[in-house]
Amino acid sequence: MSVSGTGGVVAAAGIAAFAQKHGTPLPAALAELYRQAGVGTFGGFLHFEPPDGMGTHRELLGDLIDEDDEEDLAPTADVIVFARSDNRDMCGWHAADLAAGEDRVVRLDGFDEEPLAGSTRQFLDGLPGTDYFGIGVLPPTYRRHGWLVTET
Repeated sequence: MSVSGTGGVVAAAGIAAFAQKHGTPLPAALAELYRQAGVGTFGGFLHFEPPDGMGTHRELLGDLIDEDDEEDLAPTADVIVFARSDNRDMCGWHAADLAAGEDRVVRLDGFDEEPLAGSTRQFLDGLPGTDYFGIGVLPPTYRRHGWLVTET
């Protein structure tokens, strides 16, 4: 995978912000990507969130849902979203899984959930050759977000 762009890498304090917010550490594979390559976009399609900006499915939908949606949202409300695609899919982990030391990755399409990989490492390693989103295999490039300013 090639890495380009002008954004900085994520410092330890940025990684720690995830644990402070969610009560569990950021999965090691994603923390490693952020420390080495920064927050960015894979294949120009899948956009990763900074650790301190990740929220749950419930938090992200916020004002868009009403009482009629609660039953549909309940199974995915606790999913912490770490990436969003151009076709509005979200990738994340169930908070309860992370708390139990598991980091299986799920894809959210509206209120529908689909398992993608047994771990964050499997997901990231599979990105260059797996059609996770039904649009074909993404180009194996990771571009740092130029707007991200981080400390070293």
